[in-house]
Amino acid sequence: MKIRTRSALFAAVATASVATALSVPSAQADPIIGSPQASVTEMKASVLSQIQGRTFGWQLAIAQNGQLKVAASDGTAVSQADNNGSWVPMKPTQRMELASVTKNITAVATMKLLRRNGLTVESKVWPYLPPLWDESKFKEVRFKHLLTHTSGIKQALAAMANPPKDNSWAAMRVVVENGTQVDSQRAYKNANFALLRVIDAKLWKLSGGSGWGPVSSLNHTKYMLDFDRKHIFEPAGLYNIGCIPTSTTTGVRSYALGSNQTSNGAVFGTNSDECAGARGIALSSVQLLQYLTHLRHGSIINPADLETMDQLRAGWSEDANGGDGGESGVLDGKPDNTLSPGAYWHGGDLYGSSNRELHTCAMTFDDGTEATLLINSAIGAGDPGEGPTQCGILLRAWTAAKS
Repeated sequence: MKIRTRSALFAAVATASVATALSVPSAQADPIIGSPQASVTEMKASVLSQIQGRTFGWQLAIAQNGQLKVAASDGTAVSQADNNGSWVPMKPTQRMELASVTKNITAVATMKLLRRNGLTVESKVWPYLPPLWDESKFKEVRFKHLLTHTSGIKQALAAMANPPKDNSWAAMRVVVENGTQVDSQRAYKNANFALLRVIDAKLWKLSGGSGWGPVSSLNHTKYMLDFDRKHIFEPAGLYNIGCIPTSTTTGVRSYALGSNQTSNGAVFGTNSDECAGARGIALSSVQLLQYLTHLRHGSIINPADLETMDQLRAGWSEDANGGDGGESGVLDGKPDNTLSPGAYWHGGDLYGSSNRELHTCAMTFDDGTEATLLINSAIGAGDPGEGPTQCGILLRAWTAAKS
């Protein structure tokens, strides 16, 4: 059973360096029959025990029944080496690139835009592709195929002699004109959601978006961000949301495992041509939690569309960034929530030069709990054979906190 509540503003969180209005819905939930609610105190303690000494910096936020319960952080956001000898501690209100967690937001945008245009996940995508693209080999692709990574794009790219090196507008044209075999085995590929970025821009243009003329390679991310802000973020009380440009040198940096205050990091960002489809949106752990609570308990999406997302695991990971919830995090082909029914999540990972890494996770549970975890380094090895992942950490913490 999923908890539904009415949306209301209830809190504000501020730090010395960052002030963020935190608005999440109030608690007026249906009871969960026969299902004990996780202890937030125990869940936080479990997360801390799993990551203590294994990361350079982290942010954690937990909500329950639509109310913020935990906003915690520790470690370093910017080292002394990167800030003229003065280190910057990590705070739960500092924005970081979400990496592939952005796909969940893109899925929500797609579901809302389908409804605005009188379409469904069964609708074919080719009528909404750019007019100069040859869609003759892409006629059978439906929205559900892109949303669930069953379009066959990964398999088609693997068979190409010279596949695209990025997920830009030009690369998506190559994907479309190359063609694909739909209803292929689910195979996670960024290009599915990068293509949704292009298509969603057209759907927003057709249903009210304006200001930049015909949708093109130069403006499609502007259309995408405009829709996300007006119809997802602002209704959730979040403002000025966007992507971190690749040229940015300020803000939270990412580091290698074992870094110290003499280590140099790098700000991970996304270029404007690839922003807001498969990756790129930047939020703090508290802001990401605010988005999740409004997604589950608020009104930013039609309940029937959220139900469709859950049933298809559209915008939710399938055997990625957390395995199936087992202790090993092994990608074994089973659905993500085999061991924890009612758990839905998406994780994100970015890897840069000098072993710098960033890991993110957004997770929801059917007992009314939502949690986010952002880590700006590699994650140290856990017990032999575990290989902890950010989503696996949250899932194990929630499971332990329910027992």
